[in-house]
Amino acid sequence: MWRKLYFQNERFEQGIQRLLRSGIVQVSQGTGLIEPTGQSMDYNSNWLFFGNTTANRDCYLWHQIMFNHFDLVPEFCKMNCYKIVVKVRNFVEAIHLYNAMHTGPAVLADLTLIHGKVGIDERYYSDGFFNGFIYCNGLEDALEKYAAVSELVSANVDTSYAQSRGLPAEIPIIIKRSCTEFEQKYGATNNEFWSASTPDERDLQNHIEDIFVKQTVAAVQPDWLKNKIIAKMTKWANTVGDKSWIEYFGLDFLTMKAVTYHETSVPKDSATALTTPSKED
Repeated sequence: MWRKLYFQNERFEQGIQRLLRSGIVQVSQGTGLIEPTGQSMDYNSNWLFFGNTTANRDCYLWHQIMFNHFDLVPEFCKMNCYKIVVKVRNFVEAIHLYNAMHTGPAVLADLTLIHGKVGIDERYYSDGFFNGFIYCNGLEDALEKYAAVSELVSANVDTSYAQSRGLPAEIPIIIKRSCTEFEQKYGATNNEFWSASTPDERDLQNHIEDIFVKQTVAAVQPDWLKNKIIAKMTKWANTVGDKSWIEYFGLDFLTMKAVTYHETSVPKDSATALTTPSKED
């Protein structure tokens, strides 16, 4: 009945203990499978999603569970996960990118199956305050989509604010492999580690997949949640000194304008009273 007794795999057993103690998952009474606690759409998200569901990906299981709790890079992440990164430089470019990717793929055959996200990138090791990601299945798929994404960005994203601050008109667009956190831990994605998964890694991944509920994340967010995320992006832009949002909305409704007194003229008698002790003193 048992392919292998789970407790014979020490790495698996230790990871399960860490995972269950974390409180982010629970064991379903109905199925006996492990599932996220309080499953819901992330209402505190930094990201606006576009395109279809995250086909062929279970990023919560792969990243938040397998990598964070088992130090495992899943086989798909290792071999087939590529991303086109549109390195938007301010709020306006991020919003225009979202609008372009949300509507543009309908008229570009290369992008009909596209999915991705754009929004706030708070990671201290990431380049830029905002970023856009388009997910691809393999390098060939990424190279095919790269040209179409570049065309869409060039035609639809206004870069005048960046140019007014001395930046190039062209937004940097790159192709990268897997998640940055994986590359941080295991080194550059062109080293030997990324050439294949070992039998032990595949065995551990099979064990985890056997007991965890599979999830497909939909890219569809309700309008009220999109508005909430855009408001968060606006506040973030103002926090990091990006004033492009003021040009976008046409009004600065966030920055507090304090009353200032440094140019006030002080009457001579008042100044004397402040510096000359009275007889009572």
